[in-house]
Amino acid sequence: MTGSPPPGKARIKIPTEALLNAARSAAGKLADLSRDPQVREEADNVARAIAKLLQAVKNAPKNRGGVGEKKG
Repeated sequence: MTGSPPPGKARIKIPTEALLNAARSAAGKLADLSRDPQVREEADNVARAIAKLLQAVKNAPKNRGGVGEKKG
């Protein structure tokens, strides 16, 4: 569902790196705070995977747009 935001509502654009950092941080905190060993393990796996994805984004050529990104 894409298109213009409703009147009076601005669409917020979040840079990819900021979004990935926030997701990695949230997964890391969940890994630290959970008492369930399986939840800790899976949250830690997610945090590691997001860190790898973030590194790939940082290493990607700057002149390529991502899927759905508008150039202009």
